[in-house]
Amino acid sequence: MFKSIFLSLIIISIIFSKIILAQDSNSIQVNGGIIMPMSSSKGLTTSFQFNYSFNPQIQFYIYSGYSSWDKFKVVFHEEFSEVQKKQYFNSYSADEHILIPLYLGSRINLHTNKLFTSFLNVEIGYSYLSYNSYEQWKSINPETGEVLSYHPNTLTKKVNKENLFGFGVGAGISHPMTNNLDLILSFRLNSYINSNYYGLFSTRGTYTMFLAGFNFNI
Repeated sequence: MFKSIFLSLIIISIIFSKIILAQDSNSIQVNGGIIMPMSSSKGLTTSFQFNYSFNPQIQFYIYSGYSSWDKFKVVFHEEFSEVQKKQYFNSYSADEHILIPLYLGSRINLHTNKLFTSFLNVEIGYSYLSYNSYEQWKSINPETGEVLSYHPNTLTKKVNKENLFGFGVGAGISHPMTNNLDLILSFRLNSYINSNYYGLFSTRGTYTMFLAGFNFNI
């Protein structure tokens, strides 16, 4: 299933890129910013995007890029008792995340004035995700039985590689700097929809991005 989805996206992207290159109304966009997966540490993201203007209100685009972040944070709970005074323990169960997307989308311009153009965008596509996961080691006081801490057991390290299908929405503004150059500020919310343990807009499978970029008309 994943291979067929990925192959379909590759074919669509090739056709899409040929359409872009055959038209006069197109641009190249370079983005960079912060990626914030839910319950995880913040990371960095960058992307390279082709845009095709269907008309003054609608653009179609395709992009790929590279994102990375570190820890997926988890909280463990122990029942309160005469022995167990501390109930909540912070740890992490995965780290070294790398995300490589290939997405197709549409941008709709909402309002234009002398300073900026506001827009909404909707996108769908494929992502390759890799990360390390760990089982947890629970430290217990041998004399009292009190749980002292939780830590990832590095001896149980497992390298995970996943092919994911995703959906995203976003908004932003575009500010013209010259006749051929625009400054783009945008926000995106994306989620995986085909993972059994992620689920659409779940904590593990959702991330947001704050991006700044430049759009070059060609």
